[in-house]
Amino acid sequence: MYIYKVIKENLQNCEFGSYVAYGIAVCLKSTNIILISISDVFLEKERAKRLVELCNKNNLELIHLKEVVEDAVG
Repeated sequence: MYIYKVIKENLQNCEFGSYVAYGIAVCLKSTNIILISISDVFLEKERAKRLVELCNKNNLELIHLKEVVEDAVG
């Protein structure tokens, strides 16, 4: 079983300079070890939290994460 979490990142971009972004980490529920993470998904923490809540509520399978993130930002 997986658990999805929001990750906060302090990033740099040559065009925009420093900024804070939020990504999504997928952890094993039993050990809390991160299996995979997707960086720099949202600029707003609340959007990241909503997506993570939906992933956890619906027990999203890891194989669908990329598509769900693409749909959420697109």
